[in-house]
Amino acid sequence: MVPFTTTSLPGPEAAKQPQTIRLPPPYFTTVSQHALGVDVQKVEVEEGQGSVLLPCEGPTFECDNCSVEWSRSDLNPSTVHLRQDQGDHLQNQNQNYRGRTSMITNALEEGELRLNLTHPSVDDTGNYTCSIRYRGRKLRQFKVQLKVQKVPVPTWVTVLVVVLVLLVLGGAVIGGVLWYYRSKTNTVLQVEVDSGVESVLLPWRTNVHLTDDVTVEWTDKENRKVHVYQNGSDHPEQQDGRYRGQTEMNKDLKIGDFSLTMKHVTSVDTNMYTCTVYSRDGNKLSSKDVTLKVRVPQVEVEVDTGVESVLLPWRTSVPLTDDVTVEWTDKENIKVHVNQNGSDHPEEQFYLYRGRTEMNKDLKTGDVSLTLKYPTSVDSGSFFCTISSNHGNILMRKEVELEVRDCQVEVEEGAESVLLPFRTTPDLPGDTEVVWRRYRPRPVMMVHLYQNGSDQSDEQNQFYRGRTEMNEDLLRTGDLSLRLKNPTETDSGGYGCRVESRERKIWRWTRVMLKVKGPVQVQGPTEDIRTSSSSPDPTPLLADSAL
Repeated sequence: MVPFTTTSLPGPEAAKQPQTIRLPPPYFTTVSQHALGVDVQKVEVEEGQGSVLLPCEGPTFECDNCSVEWSRSDLNPSTVHLRQDQGDHLQNQNQNYRGRTSMITNALEEGELRLNLTHPSVDDTGNYTCSIRYRGRKLRQFKVQLKVQKVPVPTWVTVLVVVLVLLVLGGAVIGGVLWYYRSKTNTVLQVEVDSGVESVLLPWRTNVHLTDDVTVEWTDKENRKVHVYQNGSDHPEQQDGRYRGQTEMNKDLKIGDFSLTMKHVTSVDTNMYTCTVYSRDGNKLSSKDVTLKVRVPQVEVEVDTGVESVLLPWRTSVPLTDDVTVEWTDKENIKVHVNQNGSDHPEEQFYLYRGRTEMNKDLKTGDVSLTLKYPTSVDSGSFFCTISSNHGNILMRKEVELEVRDCQVEVEEGAESVLLPFRTTPDLPGDTEVVWRRYRPRPVMMVHLYQNGSDQSDEQNQFYRGRTEMNEDLLRTGDLSLRLKNPTETDSGGYGCRVESRERKIWRWTRVMLKVKGPVQVQGPTEDIRTSSSSPDPTPLLADSAL
């Protein structure tokens, strides 16, 4: 839902290769997948290799003051590498990665955000996040799962271990029993549920009876506080904001029931949750891990880039009062639309969605559907609608999955021109800047720049100079399409258009994939290769001539 992608785009060079990310040796497995609306890459490498590349890319060249942070949520501090406009900022880097990480010099200018990690070890195995921020706000993140495998143990070592095991068999049996008992008592509970259910229970009940002066703390794997119960009462002020009003616990701890009820869960609640019990003195008494998996619904809404609007539907089964708050957010928890006390609050919207959303004014009908205008493929992903009371308690929650198919344009070489379409909201402010770039294949090229009310041909790449034009009344109509004259096969690739107004804090982005087919090879009349000199029997040739 924000303008970043790891998808390879068609072009002269890309067409010759599979559309998957391939890493050079020593990487032996790279799997691309999509989970919970977040792009994921899996990378495997053997311990002892010189380095490994963690892939990440996005058009950071489209924004000023962008920054990229690589992190691991299970570490403290979590920062693995931070790149800002001024260069690397490594003061808060985790000490395990000191001197072992680097990014290419012009990473932000080219959108090549991959991380080079030297001397990978088994301890580096984990989930890495590549987060892209614009003006301090997180726009998009990518996940990379790194697995560093130990080098296989030589056969002679295995034989030696077997002999030693036989010698201490008695001790090994006892140790095995203890290990089995411990593994059974530390088994992680697995809970699965569908998105949108009214509530789900993360269970944990012990036989130990505790006093009211203990502290029970539920946290997620990012160590965010989900629920805190201390001195006989809940402490919502200590909760992370995303969980506030969503959790509930049994008040009587004496029965040993520390289970947590989570209300109206969605796919973003998929996580590993840990319940820890502390004594009055702060000593850890016990803990339990529970994994929650919220099943993501199938794509509910599909449209093509270029449609005027799309409806994200939700009609509640009960009518609503005017004092509720209806909040639509995207998968990054960015506010898409806010309706409070019967009126919209555009000042709370993120500028990517400003002027593009609309809701039914009469909430009493229970229709809280959202109309999203001029959707593009960067809007694809999960949207969440949360209905809260005037006290902030969550009443209902719904998840809607949107897929906006990419704009694909094909034309044959030799055509007079080709149109790269992009239409957005009309009546854009006078300070609006419109930038068309080609970002696939590399290097990134400036295709067309509209700035300060006119075209800026001096800023164009010479390859496109004199070959592009836009509508004269583009800001009033919102038609920002680009016409490319005399397209050739080398023009094939991925194009992006950024629209920005600092005055009204408007931001738009779309991408168009262009394929220019080469000239068709017309084959001339087939020449009969038989001749009187080469054919042992000229009769067939004479017969053909007679016909």
